[in-house]
Amino acid sequence: MVLVAARQGDGMRDLIRKGCLRRKLEAGMIRIAARILEGRNVARSPVVSRRDNNDMSYMAEKLEGIADRISRQYP
Repeated sequence: MVLVAARQGDGMRDLIRKGCLRRKLEAGMIRIAARILEGRNVARSPVVSRRDNNDMSYMAEKLEGIADRISRQYP
């Protein structure tokens, strides 16, 4: 029983050491930021200019690409 628990604990350490969990969390946070920027897409807003709106859309696309590369460990 103790040996099995030790092996499971080592597996979690390996995941953290290799950065798998960290990469997935970072990619998830970047995707949240991209969703926020995409949600700011407002039509005919007196506050947000068309240029800024287009820039936010472009940034959201770039962030999605970055998140994909991070989660796949930069192949």
